[in-house]
Amino acid sequence: MDVIIKTATMNDLKKVQELNLKLLKKEQKEYDHLLDLEEDTTKHYKNRISKENGCVFVAIVNKKVIGYLCGKLAKTGSFGRLPSVSVAEIETFFVLDKFRSKGIGKRLYAKFIEWCKIKKVNKARLDVHPQNKLALKFYRKNNFRDYYLTLEKDF
Repeated sequence: MDVIIKTATMNDLKKVQELNLKLLKKEQKEYDHLLDLEEDTTKHYKNRISKENGCVFVAIVNKKVIGYLCGKLAKTGSFGRLPSVSVAEIETFFVLDKFRSKGIGKRLYAKFIEWCKIKKVNKARLDVHPQNKLALKFYRKNNFRDYYLTLEKDF
């Protein structure tokens, strides 16, 4: 299987949004029933594709986008870090089920790391639901470690 990993363009916007909706539906069903599936993501993804502080990479098989990774630079010194610390965030990351465990996510992630190095980032971060065991395994295998734990209480 030939897989192309490339930086997304505005031509990829609609497909990235479709994949994002699949991701949100999966996460809403499996982990967080409060996720908003109606939110318009057009401005968000246009900004990540077109602005220097964002990135979107897509995985293509047979001329079809089958996965993507979206990230951004946080403000230097954000998250209570020293003013000299630059952080990049993985915001969303998704590969269609039938293409998982084939190294495609690893290649998208490698493209993100390449982008981080160009941007002179010191740290990468992301949020992941604690019940998403597959994602946790992937990130920990790629040297992410638990840093903060957010707790919630329903009323």
